[in-house]
Amino acid sequence: MTTATPAQPQPASSEPELTIDILLQPRPQLFVNFRGKELRKGFLSHVVKALKEVGINVFIDSLEQRGVNFERLLERIDNSKIALAIFSNKYTQSDWCLKELVRMDERMKEGRLVVIPIFYKVTTEDVKNFKGKFGKIFEDMVMMRFGTFDAPTAQRWMMAVTSIASNTGLTSEVYSIDSTLVEEIVKATSRQLGHVSSANLSIIHQAAVEFYVASFVVIFCIVFIPSVFTQVKIFTPEWFVAHMFSFIVRKAFYWFMS
Repeated sequence: MTTATPAQPQPASSEPELTIDILLQPRPQLFVNFRGKELRKGFLSHVVKALKEVGINVFIDSLEQRGVNFERLLERIDNSKIALAIFSNKYTQSDWCLKELVRMDERMKEGRLVVIPIFYKVTTEDVKNFKGKFGKIFEDMVMMRFGTFDAPTAQRWMMAVTSIASNTGLTSEVYSIDSTLVEEIVKATSRQLGHVSSANLSIIHQAAVEFYVASFVVIFCIVFIPSVFTQVKIFTPEWFVAHMFSFIVRKAFYWFMS
């Protein structure tokens, strides 16, 4: 007699979860370009925390999955409304930073991205003119990689640095205390994103407000409208619910795209 082999349970597919995560993930509002080793655990952590506290969706490359390719990071830049370029003395040691900066400069010139330069413990003149420690590190890196400043990639890097560093930004020269500089970064970013200090609600908070409003409208339509407009067919509960649903869908689409 042959014993039937019990069917092995199939591993659950992770596609639905991944799809839900992608749909619920808000569009990045702010991309931060910085040299990780120099800033990640200090100044940058305070900037990110302060921005999140006022409801700004921040993206830094440490939040990306390990092993992600560079094209994914460029997509993050493309999908952002605003970017911070945090220049520091050792910024140009990272060709990764410079490649991101080139993309940011391209999107800025297309009118698709606002870029705010932050000069952290480096002068604006040193960055614009590649002087001081900032310039020396850049020179060493370019000569080691290309052997000449005439290399097309080196020229693109220099143009991007000069272009973005010429924007109105914030600097440690003016705001020498880190906490003050962080506050100014939050203010500048909030202005660009159209935030109002008294209404810096996250998307989740806004959705909660809309839910309570929608609940009130449903009760109003079902209980009050039929008793008042008994002879007017246009004011049926279905008519109001349909318009309410249309309104919420439009708002949800706006939140997702913003």
